[in-house]
Amino acid sequence: MSYPSASTPAAPDARPLAAGIIGASGYAGAELVRLLADHPLLRPAVLQARSEGFDAIDAKAASACDVVFLALPHGESQKIGTELLELGTQVVDLGSDFRVGGWTYGMPELHRESIRVARAVANPGCYATAAILGLAPLAAAGLIDGPVHLDGKSGVTGAGRSPSEKTHLPELYNGITPYSVTGHRHLAEIEQELSSVAGSALAATFVPHLLPTSRGLLVTAHVRLVQPLDQADVDDLYRARYDGEPFVHLGGLPAPQRLAGTNVCWINAWVDERTGSVLVESALDNLVKGAAGQAIQNANIMLGLEESAGLTVRGLWP
Repeated sequence: MSYPSASTPAAPDARPLAAGIIGASGYAGAELVRLLADHPLLRPAVLQARSEGFDAIDAKAASACDVVFLALPHGESQKIGTELLELGTQVVDLGSDFRVGGWTYGMPELHRESIRVARAVANPGCYATAAILGLAPLAAAGLIDGPVHLDGKSGVTGAGRSPSEKTHLPELYNGITPYSVTGHRHLAEIEQELSSVAGSALAATFVPHLLPTSRGLLVTAHVRLVQPLDQADVDDLYRARYDGEPFVHLGGLPAPQRLAGTNVCWINAWVDERTGSVLVESALDNLVKGAAGQAIQNANIMLGLEESAGLTVRGLWP
């Protein structure tokens, strides 16, 4: 597997930039701290933890930063995000509060130019990132017939750090568990983005599952085609869409365990001529390309930095 080359070193007189992280004690927040430690220009300067109490979060202190990352649970970014924007700060929200019909949707492979001029970016969900990147080439070509059917599997860090029965290891060990079988919150952004790419409404079903692992995510998409295609056609379609993208890898058998710690989404698609369908597999690290890494990728674009800055780490496998 290829990885992005190391970022161009910062010029000696380049000004270090300050990042604020609100929610630094959670899994995504801690991953932001880890990745920014190796960033050539963007430094974590203000860290605020939700465990200190929501009222203790100081928007004014964070607003002195060049960019602020919000790594808060669902529903808790609305107030602080709006306040930071009023204070003139650029914000990347890793939560789900602004993804649908709200802030600029932070998927660089689809919206790079919009992100470049945005002050407020909604970082995509982890499942949504894998599903949308996996299906965008087919959607853009108008090749999807009817609803797409998505099967997702993720490590339990995707559920956040707060403990619950369903994320308790003895409940998960040696098994696999479905949850949110209908109405998962990522479904709305998946349909929003795929419909936008397709130019018409595109529906999806989505069943996520918890794995007894810490991190890693795999989405399988079952797509019925509007017309017959052979494997070479599909391969050409994906290569044309993602040629030059620093964080999309094509081919082989996507395996999330080989992507641990990286900002890569690994995709492959197979034609099933017997049923007139395509099967797409998309894998990523749910805490990196599915959260903190993509957030830094967005911030790099917003700040006019090299897009891959701080994100060139290789996978931790085996």
